[in-house]
Amino acid sequence: MALRHIELLTLFFLLVSDHLAMANKNNQLIASSCQLVFDSIPYCFDYLMGDYFKPSNKCCNHVKKLNMIAKHRKGNAQRFCFCIEYMTKGTQPPMIASRIQQLPIRCNTHLSFPISDSMDCSKVQG
Repeated sequence: MALRHIELLTLFFLLVSDHLAMANKNNQLIASSCQLVFDSIPYCFDYLMGDYFKPSNKCCNHVKKLNMIAKHRKGNAQRFCFCIEYMTKGTQPPMIASRIQQLPIRCNTHLSFPISDSMDCSKVQG
């Protein structure tokens, strides 16, 4: 009976460690494929969270750079959308929805990927 418990515990720990390794690998994949977004969007946090009235030049330059890359590589628009969604979920303090939607206008650009508090990245084309 004790041997059976040890076998079950061993199996449990193997499954848990395998699951944790997979989760860590998925997080690493997200981080590597989203690095450009992770490096760019923080320049906009002060504006998006309401600390500044308008986005900084650095913020707008990074938004425009992301947009250019998204336009010229198939699949980047959707990937950038997912990366932004992943990065901004649960930020504290929360981002102001109207500021998210105003960002492209304030940066004088038309984005090829959506940014809003209710974006659906699965529907992004390109």
